[in-house]
Amino acid sequence: MKIDLNEMLYAVSAGFDAVEHELLGVRKGHCKRIAALSITLGKAYGLSPDELIDLAAFSILHDNALTQVNQEEIEYKKYNNGEGYSQRDFNVRRCILGESNTKYMPFRTNNRDVILLHHENADGSGPQGRTHDRTPIKAQIIHIADTLDNTFDLTTASRDTYGAIIYFVKSNAGTLFSREIADCFCKSIKAKHLNNITLTNIDNYLKKATKHFNDEYSPQEVFNLATLIAMIIDFKSHYTCKHSSGVAVNCRRMAEHYKFPEEKTIRYYLAGALHDVGKLMIPNEILQKPERLSDAEYEQMKQHAYYTYEILKNLNKSMQDITVWASHHHEKLNGSGYPFGLKEDQLSMEERLMTCCDIYQALTEERAYKAGFPHEKAISIMRDMVIKGEIDNNIVFNMDMVCGDKSWDRSIPTSILT
Repeated sequence: MKIDLNEMLYAVSAGFDAVEHELLGVRKGHCKRIAALSITLGKAYGLSPDELIDLAAFSILHDNALTQVNQEEIEYKKYNNGEGYSQRDFNVRRCILGESNTKYMPFRTNNRDVILLHHENADGSGPQGRTHDRTPIKAQIIHIADTLDNTFDLTTASRDTYGAIIYFVKSNAGTLFSREIADCFCKSIKAKHLNNITLTNIDNYLKKATKHFNDEYSPQEVFNLATLIAMIIDFKSHYTCKHSSGVAVNCRRMAEHYKFPEEKTIRYYLAGALHDVGKLMIPNEILQKPERLSDAEYEQMKQHAYYTYEILKNLNKSMQDITVWASHHHEKLNGSGYPFGLKEDQLSMEERLMTCCDIYQALTEERAYKAGFPHEKAISIMRDMVIKGEIDNNIVFNMDMVCGDKSWDRSIPTSILT
């Protein structure tokens, strides 16, 4: 399957930013600004085009384990009288898990320890005690970009901000940043470069800053990518920690049943993994609520499907089918669904199937307010939805036959989680 990996990561970065804003207080566009600053500095440092492409990808993924570690800390508090991780331990865990999550991703160059060490300081005072001479240059570049974006408001351009940044970098040369990286930054980053990373200019800059390739990825590589993104989404809430992965597996199984071509099956699996990416934009106080939502909270929760559309519509035209399949997973045949209120004649078989895969997974998994239903009960509920005119009878009939086959392993395919 052909994918422009960085384009996909740029698209879903809005969701990653929402998580970091909620948990760490970062500003909108954080991941993209780190990517843009890193690319500019990487070019000045002499990194190759392939290294720059990977540097941009790792900039977007630098905190890919944040939702995972947040859930880990919630569990930790239960057994430690409400005491959470120390700041150091929290940072170490998100770097260790983030490194592990990306080690099987299809990148172009050697990226070992880039995420693992991107919080390290030049003098060894960082969370893992690594000095600059033991830290990969890509990690150092991401570290300075991340530090600056957390320290200064870079959402708008300002000469005063530029002067403060240069002073800050020079003042912390040899402590936070290696003198080599600090010198390279001060010589290569000019006031005009800040204009490239404002909210209005960042997307255009990233389109031009590095080459873009629609590379051919193997099924396993796509599964790895899909599983990573699904994991980031699912760990947003303890109550949905396997939902996106489960929907993706349901999609794959049903696609195989309907004899989709191999490429379409892979694309459909990816759409299943991405269908709830909009939930990254929903506050934890709603996602983590241990009882049924109020009407107002439910209306806010429903916005996630529209957010999925808003995030994925930025993918290129060759992936618009994935955008449609993923973002229409709450549409109903009688027009009672959301976010667009589409009706039967506006919904393809693939869109109808995605809705059913999502419903089946939600019914059979445990939630805060219910145990997971057995297959027979889930299908019974779905048949009632058929009677109401909400979902497709033929698809429910086939899901009863296919998903009820106990000989089939519904686990996630071999991937980064094994």
